[in-house]
Amino acid sequence: MAVKSASPTEGPPRPPRRTQQERRETTRRKLLDATIDTLVDAGHARLTTVEVAKRAGVSQGALFTHFDTKEELLAAAVEHLFPRIIQDYLAGVGARPSSKDRIASAVDMLWAAYQRPELQAAIELYVAARTDTALQVALAAVDGPHRENLHRVARELFPEAATAYPEFDSVVELALDAVQGAAVGGSARPDDPAHRRMLDALTRFMRSAFSPPSTRRPRQRHRS
Repeated sequence: MAVKSASPTEGPPRPPRRTQQERRETTRRKLLDATIDTLVDAGHARLTTVEVAKRAGVSQGALFTHFDTKEELLAAAVEHLFPRIIQDYLAGVGARPSSKDRIASAVDMLWAAYQRPELQAAIELYVAARTDTALQVALAAVDGPHRENLHRVARELFPEAATAYPEFDSVVELALDAVQGAAVGGSARPDDPAHRRMLDALTRFMRSAFSPPSTRRPRQRHRS
């Protein structure tokens, strides 16, 4: 039986048409990525939905079919960003030599994460939310799950310490707040030796907090 050959005028097969849901998800991702880019370049004060829509290649009307308010858009962009930061963080810690101190690696990579412009731009939103009730409410819905993810990651990195020490989550919170405060406040710039001293001190604190009780140095009593 002869096989029918393709007509020379026929082009390559067309890719399957995307569903409406797939098109919506693609547009939404473009808007979220454009929001993050605009935050980095212009900051929260100068970010407009007109600029975000322009960068995403859609109309402003299309933007508001996906997000009811600017605050909802900003919160969704942060929610979109955080998993990417966490994934990159875990990859960075995992890429360190296995012989290297895991606590030191975790602290160093945490500092590196907070140097990323997109994360600093996201933190700028939390600062702005202090006087912006609508933004505060929108971000509150994102912050809780994000904190839970951070603690989940910490437990994955340090499973033994997480099981052994009741104050494990509090130590993690202290580490997060210390590095975030230093990165955002500018008290320890990447090129400032003070930042290395701060990170070393934090590493020693975490080693001490997670060390077995029998290996901790006893407190010295001061003689009166």
